Amino acid sequence: MHYVAWLGLWVKVKCLNREEFVLVGWTDPEGARPWLGSLLLAYYDPEGRLVYAGRAGVGINEAELGRLWRRLQPLAVPNMPLDVPPPRTSRFGSPLVLSRVHWVQPELVAEVKYLTWTDENLLRQVVYEGLREDKPAAEVRRRPPHPKPAAAAPQPTPSKRQRSKRLPVPAENILQLLPNAVVPSREELCAYWETVADDALAYLGRRPLKLVRHIKGTTFYHMGPLPEIPRAVNQLRLEKRKGGTGTRLWVEDLAGLLGLVEIGAVEIHPWGARVEDIEHPDTLVFDLDPGEGVDWGFVVETAIRLRELIAAEGLDCWPKVTGGKGLHVMVPIEPKMDWDRAHAYARGIAWRFAATAPDRYVTSAALASRPGRLFIDYLRNGRGTTAVGAYSPRARPGFPVAARVTWHQIEHGLRSDAFSIGQPPRATELTS
Repeated sequence: MHYVAWLGLWVKVKCLNREEFVLVGWTDPEGARPWLGSLLLAYYDPEGRLVYAGRAGVGINEAELGRLWRRLQPLAVPNMPLDVPPPRTSRFGSPLVLSRVHWVQPELVAEVKYLTWTDENLLRQVVYEGLREDKPAAEVRRRPPHPKPAAAAPQPTPSKRQRSKRLPVPAENILQLLPNAVVPSREELCAYWETVADDALAYLGRRPLKLVRHIKGTTFYHMGPLPEIPRAVNQLRLEKRKGGTGTRLWVEDLAGLLGLVEIGAVEIHPWGARVEDIEHPDTLVFDLDPGEGVDWGFVVETAIRLRELIAAEGLDCWPKVTGGKGLHVMVPIEPKMDWDRAHAYARGIAWRFAATAPDRYVTSAALASRPGRLFIDYLRNGRGTTAVGAYSPRARPGFPVAARVTWHQIEHGLRSDAFSIGQPPRATELTS
């Protein structure tokens, strides 16, 4: 609680937290409330388990209730997707009656405000704020709770330099920390971009970008306010789905790529749409992410089988090595569908393909369900969601590079980490 002085009086004001959670279900409405009762929330713990976090029912008007209900219907699943189910009893509020719950694929992300966490690790006094269309569900982690202050002798106020060392990057700029990242120097990045810029801009140019930045020893996916931007880097103002406006950066030449390096950008993740028409994607992506125990040969076999299904849809596709352990199947499309339709279309392809071998494939982002199976990630086909771009370096040992390759190359043993900033891909190597 805070107490605020107002016209000579002290007014008690609640201090609310704000955080994102995965939607895993919804309850039936009660009384005169239409569509649905409350949303069921969850998050991924450090072991990758999907953990129940509580319910959100406040803050949703009738129009939003209807919109949410329509978004949730295609995601319905018969079984609870949680790895850690709801507790049978709760100190605050009524326990969840599972017979009144409709479970869904853990795909949508909601932003909420809440007062605190209970002793049962459930959210208390939750207010729904809106959907986060720019954040994949797999990236949702519970923020560490603020430690309770312990009684101690008064400490001297830390200097500005000490405070900067403790928190080198403002929290509002960190979408996700990458604590194990390894990054090249800015000089190495500049030399790399000077070598590949002409080829790279075919995939990175004139698209809104999500960036992985490295600032003062901290590597993170950037969100929120931007630093001072070099002139060669362009800025695009856009409307956010949940209201308000935001800014995305984009580049169209080598000077722009070097400008991104200047602000600490290491990885570049482009939208599947161009700045000329950000509401209609021109590319779909299927991220083939092998779980523990899945070998590279099965990833390649899956990509080739998926290519056949995509061809049956009348579409072409090309493979992209990611610089990690997976493979992207990229599908150029005519920019005629909006994001919701494109997302639903990609989801349908992924679900149909996964159904051919459910013991070997999974379309859920829950890490606990993925050992021994390959995750067909279609969740990156949404407004603001992204995948690493071709020619982008990765913040990993050896500085591998994502790259467009040919089907012939991967069929003959090319691995996902075959290229690096020291051994970059060449567009001249691309043959049909």
